[in-house]
Amino acid sequence: MVRIVYKVLFVDDEPWAIIDILHSIRWENSGFEVIGHYEKPREAKKIILDQRPHLVFVDINMPVMNGFELIRQCREEGSEAAFVILSAYSDFEFAKQAIKAAVLDYCLKPVNPAALTKMLKEIKAQLDEKEAIKNAEEEAEKEIQAEPPNVPAMDERFSHILDYVKDHFKEKLLLRELAEEFAFNRNYICYLFKKNTGNTFSNYIIRLRIEKSREFLETTDLPLRVIAEETGFMDCYYFNKVFKTICGIPPHKYRVQIKNQGASHAP
Repeated sequence: MVRIVYKVLFVDDEPWAIIDILHSIRWENSGFEVIGHYEKPREAKKIILDQRPHLVFVDINMPVMNGFELIRQCREEGSEAAFVILSAYSDFEFAKQAIKAAVLDYCLKPVNPAALTKMLKEIKAQLDEKEAIKNAEEEAEKEIQAEPPNVPAMDERFSHILDYVKDHFKEKLLLRELAEEFAFNRNYICYLFKKNTGNTFSNYIIRLRIEKSREFLETTDLPLRVIAEETGFMDCYYFNKVFKTICGIPPHKYRVQIKNQGASHAP
């Protein structure tokens, strides 16, 4: 399998900050190639749109154009880059702005090498999945053009796949095993999930698990640890992190919110 190296670019009006992050880790070991660093947002915007880096680190507090505005303009003009915010402070209002700007993550300055390495590992996994989906769609399209499928039959078989996933969502579901079980090409299953559900295979499973966990939180008093196990999450910490990412609040607060809503509607 060809190892993909992703292009990364930095935008920060403080040269020392760029030097710090550039030398904090060996970027190539994490699967990234640094293609440039810029102090002026407008100059950086042109490079982002022309060279299409996979990942861009952007400082928030910059003159003329702040980081959020740079991201907004890049998005409006077609950039599909993953953006990570650089900031010297952390607070709730900042986090809310970052969510609105649809950034992938944010990184505090000065950079912690261990935290940065962990973040890059997670980002690379997401980029790998995105690349795999893209390749799968291209291969599936070639297969369809070479031999047009029986669409009703495909729809019925995919329906069986969805039923299987819903019945086994607590288990460790592997795309390879699913392909063998239903005699489908793995790439074509990826394509069908994206086409029919709007989600990748892994994202569909995660959202299904979160949906089930919300039912437990709304209807039972089971501990979060048990709910995590019952919905297929590897541990309670990971469950909390994913739930908060998708629902906006951690599971314990979601449970309190639901109970308070029920109490307010009680006669």
